[in-house]
Amino acid sequence: MSDSNQITTASLLKDIRQEFGFIPPFFNAVKTNTSLLHSLWRHTRAAYIENPLPALFKEKLFLYLSYVCRIPYDLHYHCVRLHTTYGLNENDILALLTMPVPTTQEITQQIKQLQSIAGRFDAWPPKDATLEMRFFSCVAYLFTQKQKAAYCRKELQRLLGRHYIFLTALLNYIYACHSWIQADAEAGKAEDRQDISSFIKHFGEGSQLHTLLKEQALQIKREQQQAEQNRTTEAETISPQLMQEINQRISDFLGITAHELKTPITTIKGTIQILLRTTKREIQKTGITLEEYKNTIESLQRLLIRADNQVRRLTHLINDIVYISRIQDQRLDLKLERHNLTVIIQEAVNQQSQLFPSRTIKFAEQQDELIVLLDRDHIEQVITNYLSNALKYSANDKPVEVEIRPEDTKIHVLVRDYGPGIAEVDQEHIWERFYRVQRTEVVSGSAIGFGIGLYISRSIIEKHGGSVGLKSNPGEGSTFWFTLNNQDESASTQD
Repeated sequence: MSDSNQITTASLLKDIRQEFGFIPPFFNAVKTNTSLLHSLWRHTRAAYIENPLPALFKEKLFLYLSYVCRIPYDLHYHCVRLHTTYGLNENDILALLTMPVPTTQEITQQIKQLQSIAGRFDAWPPKDATLEMRFFSCVAYLFTQKQKAAYCRKELQRLLGRHYIFLTALLNYIYACHSWIQADAEAGKAEDRQDISSFIKHFGEGSQLHTLLKEQALQIKREQQQAEQNRTTEAETISPQLMQEINQRISDFLGITAHELKTPITTIKGTIQILLRTTKREIQKTGITLEEYKNTIESLQRLLIRADNQVRRLTHLINDIVYISRIQDQRLDLKLERHNLTVIIQEAVNQQSQLFPSRTIKFAEQQDELIVLLDRDHIEQVITNYLSNALKYSANDKPVEVEIRPEDTKIHVLVRDYGPGIAEVDQEHIWERFYRVQRTEVVSGSAIGFGIGLYISRSIIEKHGGSVGLKSNPGEGSTFWFTLNNQDESASTQD
């Protein structure tokens, strides 16, 4: 390494070339800034070069993840290194690159096998081809399916113990390299053709591996061009009529937001004023009887419950606005944990029953626990949206029914009302943002809605890997449903 007191871009690039034989493409994205180049080089040394994980594993993982994540990054160097340093032939590398990312079901089986291993490894797993493949599959799944891999992460932590930190460092480093490549499209191109020449020397220009990498690069380029063309086309093809509709929806949303926020605030303010007058009057009384005191307390309690319900309503409205912002910015993150879905639904039913004490909500609880990997707060929001809609659009003397249907791979949750139903023309658009059914009469509750509850619900469920749907006929009521992956079996493997 060059003298730290004389670090320059030239000296850093010299050290990098000395280590790799050329300048890896991701360094191109930062080479105009000495400080960033130095930082990435130090990261490379600590998390990759000096990382005590097996060198072959590191090299194979970097190549595989860069390929399956479809990063516009030249992979020739890694192929040459696997061949010349570790003895992998062309067929070995082709088998690695064409290996599909494991599915959730496959990972579940891998985890079961790993759980049969007692205790922790003193270091990286011993040389065992089957065991190494299980580890490789789990690590690849952990990298590509971050939101779904909590149980996979837990098992790797158990087996690796204190060595898990080195795996985390490696994955973070690969992610950082990918991010730099994606930030600068030109950075991924091989500036130094030495690695290309070396690749052709070892594998041949007409080899299957060369053809695979070439086709991959062309496909990624076409996808990028198509995506850019789609963005341009969408921007250019917004008709005046569509633009008018968009503006009208935004205008309606702002107007509805102001109304919906103002209504509970007005109620809360009025309730507080009544409370203040009541307490002032009671303070001035003398010789109050126990019965009068009890009546006063009950009156104050009713007012406080009224205010509390309006605060809940206001909180729900604000949450909807926050959800829209997160969905638009692609920041709807999930905190996946194991929960009993039956308990979550029952709590949502109880809350709606408190808000609408005159209504009947039927829910037959499951005898067995339904343990599902999910984000509790988000799923509660979906169930609440379904229930509040069902209550709003059905008569007070009609029940709302909630049902759970467990299946082999999916869990169906259904909310049924006996309201007026939804016309087919509206069913096509009801999951869209800001869409409101104009021809359906609201029976109870607010007659105005944001038109975002079902849009939010769909976004949450799809983020969980599930789906949503609706079955409705005019005059026969509606059944809204959603599915979640039935991961009871996979979740149980963590016990």
